[in-house]
Amino acid sequence: MEDNIKITSKHIIILLVASIVLVFFHNLDMAWYIKDVIIPFTLLIVSYLIIFKDEPNLNKKAYLFLIPLFLILISGLIIKLDEDNMIFNIFMIPLLISILFFSLTNNNYKISLKNLFWLFKLFPKGLLKNLTYLKTKSEHKKNSHLGSIIGGIVIGTIIGLIIIFLLMNADAYFDSFISSIFNSLNIDFSSIILIIISFIILFSVLINILLNRETEVEEKEYTKLDEVMVITILTIINVIFVLFLISEISRLTNNFLKLPIEYTYASYAREGFFQLLFVTLINFVIIMYLLYKTKSIDDSSKIKKLIFILITFSIILIFNSYYRMYLYINIYGFTVLRLQVILFLTMELIIFSILIKKIFKGLKYNDALIYFIVMVSFYILNLYLCNETFINFIN
Repeated sequence: MEDNIKITSKHIIILLVASIVLVFFHNLDMAWYIKDVIIPFTLLIVSYLIIFKDEPNLNKKAYLFLIPLFLILISGLIIKLDEDNMIFNIFMIPLLISILFFSLTNNNYKISLKNLFWLFKLFPKGLLKNLTYLKTKSEHKKNSHLGSIIGGIVIGTIIGLIIIFLLMNADAYFDSFISSIFNSLNIDFSSIILIIISFIILFSVLINILLNRETEVEEKEYTKLDEVMVITILTIINVIFVLFLISEISRLTNNFLKLPIEYTYASYAREGFFQLLFVTLINFVIIMYLLYKTKSIDDSSKIKKLIFILITFSIILIFNSYYRMYLYINIYGFTVLRLQVILFLTMELIIFSILIKKIFKGLKYNDALIYFIVMVSFYILNLYLCNETFINFIN
């Protein structure tokens, strides 16, 4: 596969220009999120789209991933994002970029519950090792040395800067001499370093995309579980939820359990909310594991029924959490976090509904893609709704 990688002078020039433009914007006086997140990722996407536009056998359906990427990137320009959402975007954007370019260049690739860790072959693997691919062959002139010259400049400059840095720290006179040279030439030393680092990252990611251009998706392997053990575990979990449900009904009606516990609706709304949320996540992990890592449902109708009961209890927990949050918001109003919780509960409700359909009828399309679309859609809703402007409006 490595022998099939062809880096042309055009590729190098595009990435070099992108690096220079990135540093130019970085030196402007603007918000950190715009110059350190929006602009770098936008330049990365645009650069690679230009590079790959003439590639044969592109999976053009992958361009659909540009829609969520575009919506996430412009969100910081049209609304005042919550600080937490800015941080989340730093992780979400590279993930979507990985999926976009893997899907675009590799017809074997698909979003699945098996190969998620493949995404991390894109960032930030082989930063320096990938520089060996800078020896290019021109498409028109076999003896062209432009790529080799640029590669030599990049690698030589990196080594040279390290040596200069060490010598400047070792000798004060040499430090003064080099500083006077840079000052007289009006060269921004930090900008040069940033351009080089930006180019190395952009080039390395490009190589990682090309290295995985023909990678095959691994075959799904199932774990064999003991049927009796699975039935026992699910039965215990479901019995616990039955007890919890009886407790909730008693507390919210006439306390037929005759427990000496007094409470107000305000305390009921506040207590244990996030623990309940975590319980639904535990249920989700258990159900997904049994559905997609084992054949337990296909092999046992009892397990199938017990999982359905567990999903039903999970949905009841979600409505219980809805009710608690409703009481809480009714007293104290909306905040960014409370609205995020409402969106998360709604997303969970939709996913559990999809799981019910999966158990009894199966899903028509790629399961992982369906879950991915749901989660990304709610993530974008979170960006546009969970901010102080919208919170003030609905309050």
